[in-house]
Amino acid sequence: MKRLNFFLIILTTLIALSCTAGEQSETAADSEYPNAELLISASELSEMLADPGNELLLVDARSETEGGVIPGAIHFPAVSSLVDEDHPIDSYLVGPDRFQELMRGIGLDQDDNVIIYDGGNALAAARLFYALDYYGFSNASILNGGIQAWDEMNGTLSESASTSQEGTFEASAEETLMCDFDYVVEASQSDNKVIFDVRSEEEYAGEVERAAKSGRIPNAAHLEWSNVLESEGVPYFLPADSIQAKFSSRGITPDKEVIPHCQSNVRGSHAYFTLRLMGYDSVRPYEGSWVDYGNREGATVVQ
Repeated sequence: MKRLNFFLIILTTLIALSCTAGEQSETAADSEYPNAELLISASELSEMLADPGNELLLVDARSETEGGVIPGAIHFPAVSSLVDEDHPIDSYLVGPDRFQELMRGIGLDQDDNVIIYDGGNALAAARLFYALDYYGFSNASILNGGIQAWDEMNGTLSESASTSQEGTFEASAEETLMCDFDYVVEASQSDNKVIFDVRSEEEYAGEVERAAKSGRIPNAAHLEWSNVLESEGVPYFLPADSIQAKFSSRGITPDKEVIPHCQSNVRGSHAYFTLRLMGYDSVRPYEGSWVDYGNREGATVVQ
């Protein structure tokens, strides 16, 4: 096995095999997703850690690792690390050279199987998932419920994160997985595309000012990003039929190109992951999001 401590993995696996009823129900829900392989349960992760032939790179995407990490995990604070400090749009995703450098730094190889987890709601994990997808790495999954799910299963924790040797990953941007202001303006008038606003209701209504202009893009559909998660307990993703019902009721259907956005595309990345999980083939996030749109002099805003 790659970059994992065998003793810790075996010990973790033995303890983790006893799952709670909540974990079992969460696993059952996973099987309903069109792209179920993108979301794994804590019990599935435990089994993967026990397989010495699995080229697994386990990434803890939280900002801090206080309380410990899942044994074998490498720490990568995804949200802060993926910001291009020199880009004119605040919080914009890092460019290909920097992303490649970062991923090689955590030991990513082209043939790795990557599992990402965070504190539970998948915001940080999804941000890294989207960046990996955009830069040409398509073998990543997210741990459903994050470290909260691991704790619920009584999984053991390691006091410190693992380290790794330099990886060989090569970044290659897939331009169809991102769009800009001009594309969004045109898409907002198209019957074949849907602007998907995943900010809060207050932001969508223009009641919260986080840019020069407040409000929403014309014709944008709205569903706050967290509405696809369980609202109580471990924030597992809702069953597929529940998520699809929420999407469909807002006109967010698989036959359209969907353009998620939020304030800085962190929540938008969560929507990107959810749409991919649900089998949507054409998803093109607006990376600049409201930071860009809300500060454009010529942008049309609805309140």
